[in-house]
Amino acid sequence: MPKKANILKTVHELTPKQRKFVDTLVANWGAISKSKAAEEAGYKSKTKNGLSEMASRLTNPNLNPHVVRYLEKKLAQEEAKYGNKLRSFKRLEKFGDLAVDKNQFAAAINSEFRLGQLAGMYVDRKEVTHNMLEGMSREQLEKRLSELEQKIGDAKNIIDVTPEEIVEE
Repeated sequence: MPKKANILKTVHELTPKQRKFVDTLVANWGAISKSKAAEEAGYKSKTKNGLSEMASRLTNPNLNPHVVRYLEKKLAQEEAKYGNKLRSFKRLEKFGDLAVDKNQFAAAINSEFRLGQLAGMYVDRKEVTHNMLEGMSREQLEKRLSELEQKIGDAKNIIDVTPEEIVEE
């Protein structure tokens, strides 16, 4: 039976190595190269650039469109899960998992917090207000002046303790 052309293959006809290559690449998106993913999927090479060439062929839509379709499908699933900040989410998730494995819970909590910030669950709002005269309305200015006049009026009962000049004869 002749081999089926790659163009006619569907996503369901991926070999286990091709499926593992895509799954590894997507699971470590941004932290792993295509050649490293090919190596982890079980591809072997006798030449120096063999794995890079193999990974390049696997992700070439003209040579392996079924692999590229599966890769796009998996990336779309991850995008739906994480949004457009996929690389950052993946790295923070990995750092958190590594910290938990080493019983470094403070680092794991920090990683979770940063993940939440990236997801928009925590908003750090700082408001700076300038209560200057230019920002006040006429009514506010009059109210503030009357408050200050009242404070000055209350201060009239304060005992004057400034020393008097001593005149020597």
